[in-house]
Amino acid sequence: MYQTPNPIPQTQPMRLSFLFLLSLFLFVSAARAQQSGFKGKITGRVVDSASTKPVEFATVTLTNTSTQKPVDGTITDGKGQFSFGNVAPGTYSLSISYLGYASTTLPAFTLSPAQPEKTFASIPLQANTTKLQEVMVVAQKPLIEDKGDKLVYNAENDISNQGTTASDVLKKVPSVTVDADGNVQLRGSSNLKVLIDGKPSSILANNLAEALKQIPSDIIRSVEVITSPSAKYDAEGTAGIINIITRKNSLQGVNGRVSGTAGNRGRYANGSINARRGKFGTNASLNFYGNNNRSESFLTRTPRMSEISYLRQEGTARQLNNGLYSQLGFTFDPDTLNAFNLEFSLYKNKFNGTRFQRTEDNQGVQLYDLTNRWNGSGFDVNFGYTHTFKPQQELSVLAQVNQGTSHDIYDNSIQTQENAFISRQLNDNDAPTYEKTFQLDYTQTYKNASRLELGAKAILRDATSNARYNFFRLNKPDSLAISNFDFDQDVYATYLTYAFSLNKKYNFNLGTRYEFTNTQGVFLNTAKNEPKLVRSSFKNDYQNFIPSVTVSRTFKETHTVKASYTQRIQRPQIWYLNPFMQQEDPNNVYRGNPELDAELTHSYELGYNTYFKTTSINGSLFYRQTDNAIQQINREAGPNVILTTPDNIAKNKVYGVSVSGSTKPMPKWSISPNFNLSYIDLRGETLSNSGLQYNLSLNTSYEFNKGITAQFYGNYNSPTQTAQGEYGRYFYSNVSVKKKLLKDKASLSLNVSNPFSRTLEFTSTIDTNTFLQESRNANLARRIGLTFNYSFGKMDSSQRQKKSIQNDDAVGGGK
Repeated sequence: MYQTPNPIPQTQPMRLSFLFLLSLFLFVSAARAQQSGFKGKITGRVVDSASTKPVEFATVTLTNTSTQKPVDGTITDGKGQFSFGNVAPGTYSLSISYLGYASTTLPAFTLSPAQPEKTFASIPLQANTTKLQEVMVVAQKPLIEDKGDKLVYNAENDISNQGTTASDVLKKVPSVTVDADGNVQLRGSSNLKVLIDGKPSSILANNLAEALKQIPSDIIRSVEVITSPSAKYDAEGTAGIINIITRKNSLQGVNGRVSGTAGNRGRYANGSINARRGKFGTNASLNFYGNNNRSESFLTRTPRMSEISYLRQEGTARQLNNGLYSQLGFTFDPDTLNAFNLEFSLYKNKFNGTRFQRTEDNQGVQLYDLTNRWNGSGFDVNFGYTHTFKPQQELSVLAQVNQGTSHDIYDNSIQTQENAFISRQLNDNDAPTYEKTFQLDYTQTYKNASRLELGAKAILRDATSNARYNFFRLNKPDSLAISNFDFDQDVYATYLTYAFSLNKKYNFNLGTRYEFTNTQGVFLNTAKNEPKLVRSSFKNDYQNFIPSVTVSRTFKETHTVKASYTQRIQRPQIWYLNPFMQQEDPNNVYRGNPELDAELTHSYELGYNTYFKTTSINGSLFYRQTDNAIQQINREAGPNVILTTPDNIAKNKVYGVSVSGSTKPMPKWSISPNFNLSYIDLRGETLSNSGLQYNLSLNTSYEFNKGITAQFYGNYNSPTQTAQGEYGRYFYSNVSVKKKLLKDKASLSLNVSNPFSRTLEFTSTIDTNTFLQESRNANLARRIGLTFNYSFGKMDSSQRQKKSIQNDDAVGGGK
């Protein structure tokens, strides 16, 4: 029996505005304080003695030789570079160390008013094989890093991520937003590509929003955001690329970790082990998860035309999600010139959702009882071989196979207010996917540090949807409708990039990419009362030349200005194309559009970043113009039925600014704010909308004595515009406390999501010429979890980094 839910009061985020402003003030004040009183300056670059490649995260210690006491310390960036500012006159020495390398100390040198700067062009580190008897704690990376071509969020350093999902992790990534349904946007655009370890995964092939809720956060090491990809990357992903990097270890010896989370909204169990002896290595992980959620929804639809009925809905829903994610990998390095890797991954998921809803319109009151059962599984196989001809020449051969299955069942029974049967609809959909990728890459580095990269790639995709719609009505014969869809997409590409410097001041990265796309689809459909299948098909071939240009200049070693231009393509995939009708209820239906065209985007960006002491600041201005922009469009599809389907709506222009950074006002306190502001202008033949939208977030933590760390995260998102309305504002927060145990081998963490509100509310408005629809969804989002982590094993020097496929060319989609 349906029960009317209690109204949930709306919450306001303004009570935390002061905290945001105060933290931003502290951030700016700390940054300005560190810039004042400049004296001497020391810069340098640390490289591997054998390969001459930069050594990232090496610890550099500055010692005053007169007192023999360290006066400052830092870690190298992605280019192996480091810098010390505000150094007083005196005589100093530098010590450099990194796990797997022999430590080195440079001869003493002197800074004076006559010689206030000292530069070390190249500091070589030699690899060693000295074993560590236990897992060691190395220098912790900052939460946010700017690595020139990408922004990196080091998720493993954020204690509030423990016992959550990938969807929760992405909420904290700069420039990324995640809405109530788990849909992801990058700088206000949902047309992006999400990868796992630089590769596509079958788990992400269908519904991206649901897939991200299945990936445990405990396996995520970091998240990379690439907003201006070079020609080396696949051309697709209008807004850019989000790359989820999982935890793996390439160190000698045997080591691993286990963790478990128990909470009111979810439970997780994870384990991983890594082993490497000489030329052979292996790693494996197994992750189980289960989560639940409850929500309440309210919807009103007001007609603007007399032939359309008003509609009012109130409902309650519950979702249960269980599954596993596993990975097994092997590496073999027979010598310093050759490297092989083979990796397998597997996932399984089971989802059960129930929804009870009261619907009232001009015809009276009806009760809906909706059940949604979804089972998904898939596997990925990756192979890679890299051969180094000389220290400056490298050839990689890569291959990948992805296969996934998806089985959806929607079962909706409709009754009168007196519980008498009216009708029932049962939708059944099988949607397998299969993808093969072959890739060849060659890199040549010259003596003047310029670099040539070229390669070729082929992606062969096949996606199928077999749907059956069963209708049962009172006093009417049963009926069946069939909708089968087979979609093939093949992409063949070549690329060429060249990076070089001019006058040791300007850095250029020029590239071009050619892609040829072949798509074809076949439909086999019936009407409700026609048993005969009708065949139809389509075919479309097109080609694109994709240029990319990036120019940067670094001033005084610590200030870098960068300008870039590139084109991007957005090819719709099976979720956007699948014509299977997914009914949340008989009044709200979602269906893909197999006639979608690809988007083409021109992307311009001007960026600036700087760092000094413990502070880094990153800022950018960007502009995107997208032709054939894909938006979700709502139309009347029958009496009181709204059909939502993606469509091309002409042009979408976005003007924006993004600012992020991190600082440590004191050694144990870190602050990482992030701000994004954009103006969106959607213009089509029949639809248009425009407006400002912004996002503000703050992540701050403090390390107390005795191994205790506390952390707070808050995120506010303003209303965002769509082609036919807007999504309302919302606020998300998290508080965590972590305690290290067992000589830092273990930790216990308490994580509370949304401690200031019982629910997380999302509103939306659809405003058309024929109706106005307003909805509010309230998710019971106060989540409490307790997580235990334990690390074990021995390890020593690291191995070379393997190459991987990056299929960043397609939009995954979501409701």
